[in-house]
Amino acid sequence: IAHHEHVADGINNGHTIQINYDDGDTLSVGDTSFDLVQYHFHSPSEHTFSGRRYPMEMHMVHRASSGALAVVGVLVAEGRHHAAFDPVWTNLPRAKGVETHYEHITVDVDALLPASHASYRYQGSLTTPPCTEGVEWIVLSTPIELDRQQIDTFRAIIHDNSRPVQALNGRMVLADTVH
Repeated sequence: IAHHEHVADGINNGHTIQINYDDGDTLSVGDTSFDLVQYHFHSPSEHTFSGRRYPMEMHMVHRASSGALAVVGVLVAEGRHHAAFDPVWTNLPRAKGVETHYEHITVDVDALLPASHASYRYQGSLTTPPCTEGVEWIVLSTPIELDRQQIDTFRAIIHDNSRPVQALNGRMVLADTVH
């Protein structure tokens, strides 16, 4: 994963709050390069570990030049205040259809991720309609933390926007222990 600071736009689309990038970071999966196009949030989490849901989950959506998608899922636990989210969190668009241009704010995407990039990988689908198949999922096994106020700030605008946990249906889940 290559990381850079970017100016971003946020939009409340009624289902989530999505932060869009014109020129995102890159993610390599095998020989394929994917560009970060947006990240958004779900509450509660859509992935579980040992049946446990987390208060939130961040999805970092990447697109290859072919149109193929790869999504990095980052679980969010309740804990310490996470200052890297402050520039966007203090200006979350509260009403559906409202877009906020973060003109004088840069977001360091690397600072939003946990130190460990160990992950689980599987082939799945998008979690919002039309639930397009063929998505490369990379779910980081170490959650990040937001404090209760940060979680409540999001939930005051968007809540219960998670797809039910889906059965594996024979899919292979690969563990990656690279840090």
